[in-house]
Amino acid sequence: MKDSFDIADLVFGRVVLISGKGGVGKTSTAAALGRLAAAQGRKVCIVEADAQRSALGPLFGAEVGYQPVEVEPNLSICNVTWYEAMHEWIERVVPSARIVDMILANPLVRLFLDATPGNREVVTLSKLTWLRDDFDLLIVDLPASGHAMALMASPARTLSLFRVGPLHARSVESLAMLESPDTHLVLVALPEEMVVNETVETFTYLKNKVAKLSVPLVVLNRASRPSLSADERTLLDRMSEVIPQGDDAESELLLAGRWEARLEVATGSALERLANEVGVAVIDVPRLSQEHGSARLVQNLAAALARTSSRSLSR
Repeated sequence: MKDSFDIADLVFGRVVLISGKGGVGKTSTAAALGRLAAAQGRKVCIVEADAQRSALGPLFGAEVGYQPVEVEPNLSICNVTWYEAMHEWIERVVPSARIVDMILANPLVRLFLDATPGNREVVTLSKLTWLRDDFDLLIVDLPASGHAMALMASPARTLSLFRVGPLHARSVESLAMLESPDTHLVLVALPEEMVVNETVETFTYLKNKVAKLSVPLVVLNRASRPSLSADERTLLDRMSEVIPQGDDAESELLLAGRWEARLEVATGSALERLANEVGVAVIDVPRLSQEHGSARLVQNLAAALARTSSRSLSR
């Protein structure tokens, strides 16, 4: 397993793309990494890619729109929606805003733009390339794995369909960003079999479709590091045979112990599979309490990521 990649390589990179199965903590990871980078004095923008319902806004207590808005020192957020990105794209070609509005108001034009293969994805990626020039670090909270894979593969697919023209030019630009040495894709996973399966599939697919895309790191969220000895596990098994299930303190304590034991086994299995089948650096992040709200959770996650670095990072 490659273990030389450091979280600081993301913090001091140019573009970080974050993907994973829905519900694994992609947005929290993006927010935590953004805060960590902003604490180093970097000008950061966290972007949701065409999110129908923002998950980023509640983490910062702010409304998320198409244009970046600063929510903390050095840290901005936005949501790159396809229609607004298309509007901006046409504006860069057609100088008159009134004509742009007329173009996009035409139902046939809208149908054509929506149906053109790769158009939606390439337009979204084009906006990301423009945003990259305005910030030191761009962190992109991608859609769930399936849509993210389509987004990442779209430039190469579009180049195979269009040899010239604006989609070709934008695809060349987008592919160059994806293949840049300063662009990294981070996969976020959980110690669950189905999630690990999807993580492996996503990694394999992207390495085949975008061979030069750097995928150096997996963040394993809600991991349970070993805390029970072999003797303690044996004791749990024996106690489970003699103590009936109930709602008393003994039963609840036994249930908690068995649950912890299962989580530790699942974490070990996930780490082994990721090492063998993906073969990149894996950062296992422990379960973090949500008792004090999402903002504290992101703060604690940023601290957990910083602790994995061999470099001294401000928090």
